Amino acid sequence: MEYQILSQEEQDDIIVSFMLGQERDKYCHELNLQRYTEMLKTLKAGEWRDRVSKLEGETVSRLAEVNSIIGVTTPQMPSPERITAAKQRIEAAGQRMATER
Repeated sequence: MEYQILSQEEQDDIIVSFMLGQERDKYCHELNLQRYTEMLKTLKAGEWRDRVSKLEGETVSRLAEVNSIIGVTTPQMPSPERITAAKQRIEAAGQRMATER
């Protein structure tokens, strides 16, 4: 679809920013899953172990969701050169916002 106002650079920035968020989400879920798995090796039966076990299961489900979203988003990504340019614009915008505070 062609847009009248939204430039190609803006579209690239949106999709790259979105994918960056999904990858961060995936990374955090993977870290949590590692933690929960390690904790469950030593936790004794009880309320806390039950809670960690539940969190582990929820994290597995959430990780599957994120992987699915990443899978369908990957074909929508721009070329590697445009990804690099978008990341630079996103980082520059973040630095500008930080200095304006």
